[in-house]
Amino acid sequence: MASLLPIQGVIFDLGDVLFQWSPHTNTSVSPQTLKNILQSTNWHDYERGTISQAQCYDKIAQEFVLEVSHIAEAFSQARESLQQDEQLVAFIKDLKHKYWLKVYAMSNVGREDFEALVEKMDWSLFDGVFASGVAGMRKPDPQFFQHVLREIDIESEKLVFLDDKQENVLAAEALGIKGIVFDGSAVPTLEKMLDNPVAKGYEYLRRNAKKHVSVTSTGVEIDDNFARLLILEATQDTNVVDISLDTENTWNYFAGEATLVPGGYFPDDLDTTSLALTVLRPDITPSVAAILDRMSQCRNFDGTFMTYFDSEKPRIDAVVSSNVLACFYHFGRGRQFDETVRLICDVLERRIYLEGTRYYPSPDCCLGFFTRLLQYSGSETYLHDTLGPLLKEGLKERVGKDGSVLDLAMRITACDRMGIECEQDRRALVESQRPDGGWDLGWMYRYGSTGIRIGNRGVSTALAMRAITGFSKGLELNKGMVAV
Repeated sequence: MASLLPIQGVIFDLGDVLFQWSPHTNTSVSPQTLKNILQSTNWHDYERGTISQAQCYDKIAQEFVLEVSHIAEAFSQARESLQQDEQLVAFIKDLKHKYWLKVYAMSNVGREDFEALVEKMDWSLFDGVFASGVAGMRKPDPQFFQHVLREIDIESEKLVFLDDKQENVLAAEALGIKGIVFDGSAVPTLEKMLDNPVAKGYEYLRRNAKKHVSVTSTGVEIDDNFARLLILEATQDTNVVDISLDTENTWNYFAGEATLVPGGYFPDDLDTTSLALTVLRPDITPSVAAILDRMSQCRNFDGTFMTYFDSEKPRIDAVVSSNVLACFYHFGRGRQFDETVRLICDVLERRIYLEGTRYYPSPDCCLGFFTRLLQYSGSETYLHDTLGPLLKEGLKERVGKDGSVLDLAMRITACDRMGIECEQDRRALVESQRPDGGWDLGWMYRYGSTGIRIGNRGVSTALAMRAITGFSKGLELNKGMVAV
């Protein structure tokens, strides 16, 4: 499923891609000689910026037994013949608008020639331009590609590179960049690469960036931190959610007004706080350690964690306890709470999750969060040996069952993490994508007192995208676990 990883940027070559030119000049330098010059070591040195244009012409004149003035005139006429590909430029503009892509140019071009291109192109089309003569490197040098990757800060697997030369494309692919040799089929190939469920899902998330509000089963909109954190965890993209990065204080479920809450008072809760600490992954500070200490005190004798930082609201929920425990395991303190693990085992053994919990009505969501606990525990043997077999058994019973989009997404991700095949469910999830690129909301949680359910299309879409890619396979998230 790796081919469905979302593309975030496209890198275009300039010469013979965005610009077309003619080697035919009114000089003694033949078209073939001009092409040979472009392949010479001296010209490559000029493209790297190690010699000037004048020095390059002098060296080429000696190498090819030509007059310097004829070489200069030939390249002057070649530069004058440069024409930008208007159709390709229009295509790129459409790509940026349609897919919210970053677009870059990367070209083997000497500094002086690059300066001459300034008036030939609307450079605002690009989010970054990398000229070999400025960078001091040229394609296919791996260092040039690595330089570009550092500058644009996009993972290589989320980039596409288009160049007319096979050797340059192969060099890009060696670093994990998706490559396309620019020919007559390059544009359709790129369109096909971008036109997939995950790309459409990202388009939906970005089009509605920072406006992913939740909705109750009674039609009331809710602005909540929990949904924002779930979207961020699934996408790792801070541009699609309006989220605070505060890890010095406890968190509240609501990002704004406490909707449908009598009196408008809603205390901070352990569920949202633990989710924030695992998703944002802060460094260990005295404030973070103090929050963990405070959460550890919000526990009953039977191992259950309280839901709220308020002794006047003694609410409990097995999924909340699991999420809090995941946070403690993430920070290396999970083995302090073996009673909580036994509680979750009991929920799994007795199939209590099939009826949902106080706050989480879906069996698949319950299993999804229980599996997430294993993800954040890293390679901790006790938890995997204790919960792993029970989770596998429960998940196998859910494969192929009916369910909402959210149920399918949570089920698929959990199955992937536990090594269980569920391609039938994955196909059903892909087929349920809406025309606007998103997925319908599913009921993730509910008010404990009234049973009113809450869903969020942004959450459903983010989780569906993660499930389709199989990106969650392997319990490798918590490699950097440290003890507090």
